[in-house]
Amino acid sequence: MEEYKKVTISFTKDQLEKMDEIMSKEQGYSRSSLVREAVDYYLGYLAQKGSVSYLSPIISQNIKLVLGRFEENLSEMLFKLAVEVSKSNILSARNCELNDYALNYLNDVSEQIVAEHNGVLDLEKTRDFINGEENG
Repeated sequence: MEEYKKVTISFTKDQLEKMDEIMSKEQGYSRSSLVREAVDYYLGYLAQKGSVSYLSPIISQNIKLVLGRFEENLSEMLFKLAVEVSKSNILSARNCELNDYALNYLNDVSEQIVAEHNGVLDLEKTRDFINGEENG
C-alpha cells in the first residue's frame, strides 16, 4: 500500500460542490481519492508538454480505428447488396424478356421513386405509382 502524506489544500465553495456532485454519482470516491485521481490526470497532462497533444493522439487513433472498421463493414455490405441486386436484375430481365425501352423505363421509374422518398420505399406506394395510381 502506498504511503500518503497529508497536505492542506484550499478549495472554493463551487469546487467542493462539484466534487460532492461527482462523488454522489460515482460510488467509491472520497474527496481525497478524487483529488488524487485529478492530480494524477493533470500531472500526466503536464508531462505531455501541451494540452492539445495529451489526449488528441489517443482519441484520433481510436476514431480512425472505429471509422476504418465501419468503412470495411459498410463496403462489404454494399458489395453483397450489389451482387444480390445484380442477380435479381438478371433473373427479372431473362424471365420477363424485357427490351431496352422497358429496361430504361424501369431504371427511370426506380430512380424517381427512390429520389422522391430519400431512399425509403413504401411498397404499396411503389406498386400504385407503377400502376399509374399515384395520389400525390
